Amino acid sequence: YQAKQAGKNRYQLFDVAQDISTRRRVESRARVAQALLQNEFVLHFQPKVNLRLGQVVGAEVLVRWQDPQRGLLAPGLFLPDIEGHALSAQLGDWVLGAALAQLADWQRAGIHLPLSVNISAHHLQQPHFVGRLAELLREHPHVNPADLELEVLETSALEDIPRVSAIMRGCQALGVSFALDDFGTGYSSLTYLKRLPASVLKIDQ
Repeated sequence: YQAKQAGKNRYQLFDVAQDISTRRRVESRARVAQALLQNEFVLHFQPKVNLRLGQVVGAEVLVRWQDPQRGLLAPGLFLPDIEGHALSAQLGDWVLGAALAQLADWQRAGIHLPLSVNISAHHLQQPHFVGRLAELLREHPHVNPADLELEVLETSALEDIPRVSAIMRGCQALGVSFALDDFGTGYSSLTYLKRLPASVLKIDQ
């Protein structure tokens, strides 16, 4: 089929390893879609600690997959297979909704603990990202939007600065803040910080 699509009078070598990899990725995506429908994903929370005061001042949201057959799976075992796919945005929406629900639960229990959520470039640049975030916030009216921080990789933010900057400002208008993750792995030009309205930098090692 690849030879046919590329034109006449040619041949294409069959790559067994690539075929196996492609089939595995397709199967993985199908399982992720099924897992979303069956609510198999769970959130874990990595505390942020002020080392001067010895106090927990927030937490970072980490998604895990509670697969009935394989047990608890780390993100590295399934996120790469859906990167850039529509499932990435769907899972991202689920994580945002679950994080806001957790904030609401903690608030009812008298616990104030701001949360940071990683947002993929594909998810952030969805046409209706700001509107979808606004909907999720309306579903949890008692949650202070300032308690939600979105983390964006520096390298993904630099892919399309004008667009990403506009989306970030739209989210900030809702009261949500931003952190620039892995700062130092991209161009690391301080000039970009004037155009990317992040309030926190996470410096890479």
